[in-house]
Amino acid sequence: MKTLKSRLAGGALALAIAVGCAVAPAAAASANTGSTGKGCTAYQYSSGGYATCVGYIQRMLNGIAYSRGPVYGGYQLAVDNSFGGNTNTNVRRFQSYVGLTSDGVVGRNTWYQLCRYAGTRSFALSNAHALQKSAWNAAYEAGCYVDVPVGPAGIKVISKY
Repeated sequence: MKTLKSRLAGGALALAIAVGCAVAPAAAASANTGSTGKGCTAYQYSSGGYATCVGYIQRMLNGIAYSRGPVYGGYQLAVDNSFGGNTNTNVRRFQSYVGLTSDGVVGRNTWYQLCRYAGTRSFALSNAHALQKSAWNAAYEAGCYVDVPVGPAGIKVISKY
């Protein structure tokens, strides 16, 4: 009986530590957004696909290309919800830019990076370009954690899910 109690106590402690570790990164993510793994970010997209989520990817890439300029090397995509050749090329450019395998597939790792770049609102809303605003909104709608400035120096992380 004593062994069972000690095992249960040890298991409860391990669970508490595991839960604490899982919660800690979420709090630290305020300056570094990412994917929730829900909504569009729960799925994988590649050439030939057609969905509203592909439109979100296109809007996010357009905003990132605007923000990063010639460093990223992106160009404007037609937001047509179709994962065609231009979207594939731009996804591959983005993947190379962030150090991922350039395979043209928007899966877990690419979603995470798209969310990080498009969901971080490091711009003042009053003077932001429409592409930046559109990318941030697309990140929110797609299921990313996104930053919202709060007060003069604070950031709050929100998600649609």
